[in-house]
Amino acid sequence: MEDLLTKKELAKHWKVTERTINRYMEDGIISACKLPILRFSPQHVRELDGVKLDKFSPLERKKMESLIKQLQRENEIYKSALQNILLKTSSTINLLVNEEKLTHEW
Repeated sequence: MEDLLTKKELAKHWKVTERTINRYMEDGIISACKLPILRFSPQHVRELDGVKLDKFSPLERKKMESLIKQLQRENEIYKSALQNILLKTSSTINLLVNEEKLTHEW
């Protein structure tokens, strides 16, 4: 088992202040192990390494939710269009196959 990191060691690892680590904990971005002294799991730290840890502001979250809804609507439109194309294509193929059969019967 790897040694757990102190708040100071984690702050040094991420090149931030201990106050920033406290804010990450308050925001629920990172959690500490439940010991008499706060410690952080190296595995959890590695998972978060390179990840932007700032939470969305309410405005950013609203914009992202709006964008997701817009993209979902567009996706449904494209799916519907594709289904129509496939339906018309299969109908056309069926007509051509039937015409070919009729031509060979004569």
